[in-house]
Amino acid sequence: ILLTGGHIVNVFTHEILPLNIAIQNGLIAGIGKSYAAGNTVIDVSGQVILPGLIDAHLHIESTLLIPVEFARAVLCHGTTAVVADPHEIANVLGEEGVSFMLSSTSGLPLDFFFTVPSCVPATDMETAGGEIDAATVERLLQHPRVVGLAEVMNYPGVISGDRTLMQKIAAARNAGKMLDGHAPLLSGLELQAYLSCGISTDHECTTVAEALEKTKGGMNIIIRQGSAAKNLAHLLPAVTKANMHSFMLGSDDKEAAALLSDGHMNAILRQAVALGANPVLAIQMATLNPARHYRLWGRGALVPGYRADLVVVDNLTRFNAALVIKDGQIIVRDGKLEVPLKAPAPGLNYLKTINLTRALQPEDFYVIHGPGPVPVIGIISGQITTEKLFIEPLRTADGEIMADPARDLLKLAVVERHRGSGRIGHGLVRGLGLKSGAIASSVAHDAHNIIVAGVEATVMAAAVNALAEIGGGFVVVDKSGKVCAELPLPVAGIMSLETAGVVAERLEMVTAAARTLGALPEQPFLTLSFLALPVIPHLKLTDRGLVDVDAFCFLS
Repeated sequence: ILLTGGHIVNVFTHEILPLNIAIQNGLIAGIGKSYAAGNTVIDVSGQVILPGLIDAHLHIESTLLIPVEFARAVLCHGTTAVVADPHEIANVLGEEGVSFMLSSTSGLPLDFFFTVPSCVPATDMETAGGEIDAATVERLLQHPRVVGLAEVMNYPGVISGDRTLMQKIAAARNAGKMLDGHAPLLSGLELQAYLSCGISTDHECTTVAEALEKTKGGMNIIIRQGSAAKNLAHLLPAVTKANMHSFMLGSDDKEAAALLSDGHMNAILRQAVALGANPVLAIQMATLNPARHYRLWGRGALVPGYRADLVVVDNLTRFNAALVIKDGQIIVRDGKLEVPLKAPAPGLNYLKTINLTRALQPEDFYVIHGPGPVPVIGIISGQITTEKLFIEPLRTADGEIMADPARDLLKLAVVERHRGSGRIGHGLVRGLGLKSGAIASSVAHDAHNIIVAGVEATVMAAAVNALAEIGGGFVVVDKSGKVCAELPLPVAGIMSLETAGVVAERLEMVTAAARTLGALPEQPFLTLSFLALPVIPHLKLTDRGLVDVDAFCFLS
């Protein structure tokens, strides 16, 4: 293949040059005007040629798509490689879940590299379906497409020298693999302790000062721009010519609808340039920098001997992909896939993961609490952190706490769904806005138990039972107990078997149905899913109870 007439972005020298690219046997054979003939000659005059885009950190499961459908969605936007952390499915199925992600990504025209989940379960304050111990970490690290240990979320455990966690870290270091971090707001001596274990990335930075302190300590910062957390605008000012090698771009969590409407890594590049970033510098953060950090040799640049992974875009403002070539093969032309994508279907063991021993009853959602104000999870718009509020609740004569829609106080519950324990954690939440009815989800980070919020106990029970019937997903139930809308996610209760288009359409339906009940967040199910995550401040709910994340303990 010979590409002629285009302008090539050189991420080594930050030049944009009018040169031809010759491709042979899946590699870039040469670059220059002297290459003038080929079996297939493609004129890309007026367009710009970039290295294939690389997502430095994401959870495929958060797109709600199985890997083959994720590939179908992002290839059209110029993504040719991703570094994925499969800890969502690992929390449901353990090592078996990681094996599914590895096997279902083999042979696709998108390079899937993985990190081994380090914190499954994330904490001992919740009940997960799977466990990844040190021996499992050591075993999975041997896979050729595993590049390191996934985000070490239990930073208090690192700082205190938790024995089990140190064994996992040692396994990665002994294997010569990378160690990814997760250390929101960590600073000073505690950050020094965290870094001393060899952890080399962080994607939780939210301020320039935090990012700069971490880069001074040798960390590489992944600037996250996803559906839930958007840090690009706040962190771009931290990037300079002197430290640009220390920054990468990643989506972390991005929903299928956003992939279709906005794009993937090309959307982050578009937003970065709109915020004033130098286009070539932004491209380097989505190509060469992640390739070098994760040792994805022969990727991330357009030079002789590198893999012929490239994307031809209209310009360096919109970044719309006109042509995508992977390993020297034309994969996408004019926004359409040129090759069929096939992957093995999930087995039944991946589809039967909702384990409730009985149908839930209204009394399962009655809440009794002592006199005085009670702790309430306060949703912060556009953030996955929450407020820790104390509010005087509405009570019945026998002391039961009621939802109070007039004050935007709803009942919240997390139902353990992996081991049939019958355990339910109860709490209250402000900021969802429901006036009646209930919404429920089996996507609840990180253990992915069932989380339900609502006004009436009878409806909350109906929502959880409806969710169990469809094998997991999202449901909206009105005050009469009728299911208004649902999005089935039968694969581990967190992924669909449908295409991105179908998932996006059904997600829009359940979101619209939640809005008719009064839901306030832009993405109510995404907001709901993070209310159970006990490693993000400040107050969260698990199946075992309310967690004060700052103190890392349960509230009474």
